[in-house]
Amino acid sequence: MTKGKLPAYEVVAAEIRQRILSGEFAPGERLPSEAELIESSGNSRSTIREAMRTLASENLVYTTRGTTGGTFVASPDVAAITSHLENSVTLMAAALSVTVEQLMDVRQLTEVHAAGRAAHHRTEEQMATMRRSVDSAALETDYAGHQDFHMQILHASGNPMLELVCAPVFRVLSRRFVADRAAADFWEASQAEHRAIMAAIESQDSLTAMSLMQRHLHRIEDAYKEMELLTSPVS
Repeated sequence: MTKGKLPAYEVVAAEIRQRILSGEFAPGERLPSEAELIESSGNSRSTIREAMRTLASENLVYTTRGTTGGTFVASPDVAAITSHLENSVTLMAAALSVTVEQLMDVRQLTEVHAAGRAAHHRTEEQMATMRRSVDSAALETDYAGHQDFHMQILHASGNPMLELVCAPVFRVLSRRFVADRAAADFWEASQAEHRAIMAAIESQDSLTAMSLMQRHLHRIEDAYKEMELLTSPVS
């Protein structure tokens, strides 16, 4: 391979990727068959298959077997996308020494706004899910249960982009700060604040919901900083 020249499978993958992202191939649509791609591109079967594997690893396509099978354009899925982004955010946090302030800044920019939107857009079903999330986390001392409440608010905001941005940040924080480093009253205070935020959302008081969320995030940021200090090596 000439220096600077992409492998054939990457060229094929790039062409199909562009056609997917441009909307030429819509979500759920079957791509041309392997035989058709071999004929149209002039590449080998192994090159086409490697290109499909590349696109599948990016969650852009999936393949099914059988008489009605083939390779199809994947429909957007927040869970799959955030899982892919999580690895990138984790590597970025490690490589660039992303600070608590920077991670929490993302949460302030997204979750305060989401709380206000949720107060306007939440449904009764979403409120029921939110209540179950808060109740189930009442006796828990781990981040997963409490972060689920925040994800419910992001979902209730009606803007999936907010979920997409925040979910990887949540997971990085949960790995970075383990539960046994939290102060004794950390979980109790979080639970009380969650209930207050939920009440404001339920009463459709967007300004109060946003104000309470902002204060809540400031408090947990301070708690994260204290945990970080406790585990920092002494110079």
